[in-house]
Amino acid sequence: GGPSTAPPAKVQSWTKVTPGAATIMKDFNSEIGVKQIQITVNNEAQNVKVSVTKYDGKPADVSVTKTGKVYQYLQINVDNVAGKLDKANVQFRVEKTWATTNNVNKDKVVVSKFDGTSNKWNELATTYASEDSTHYYYDVELTSFSYFAISEKSVVGAGGDTGAGTGGTSGEDAGGSLIWLWIVIVVVLAAVIWFVMSKKK
Repeated sequence: GGPSTAPPAKVQSWTKVTPGAATIMKDFNSEIGVKQIQITVNNEAQNVKVSVTKYDGKPADVSVTKTGKVYQYLQINVDNVAGKLDKANVQFRVEKTWATTNNVNKDKVVVSKFDGTSNKWNELATTYASEDSTHYYYDVELTSFSYFAISEKSVVGAGGDTGAGTGGTSGEDAGGSLIWLWIVIVVVLAAVIWFVMSKKK
């Protein structure tokens, strides 16, 4: 095969980023599911570089596919802010045509971050912000960067919720079983007492 084409990306650099003033990256290609990134630092950072890369499918470095309907996979990298980043406010966007085609309500869209240590996707607090004729916009606050997925929210009970749900259910089953055991014991005792009393008569 021939050389593979690089995924759509946007890169921007700053010589210096200082505390107290947000550094804003915008004017993204319409193909990329990010509208704006706003970075604030708590200590001066130099030669800061932000890169945002869009993938058509699961990135090769990500071991787990995000469950549900995925709009887009992204990678956000920020260089030279280690120990100096206060937070980053990112506004993600989703095409309305995708939401309509996939029957995903605008309130059911979530941004998830890939945790390479535990090899799982963690859904982030995703706030619907606004919309225009073509896109829905969502605000997410970050304190670190990685691979991200814009998708529909996971169904309750799937993924990370499974363990808790299963534990709760088995606990209730165990409680129910104990109640029935006591009822059986009481009935048997009552029968024995009745039998002994009737024998005495």
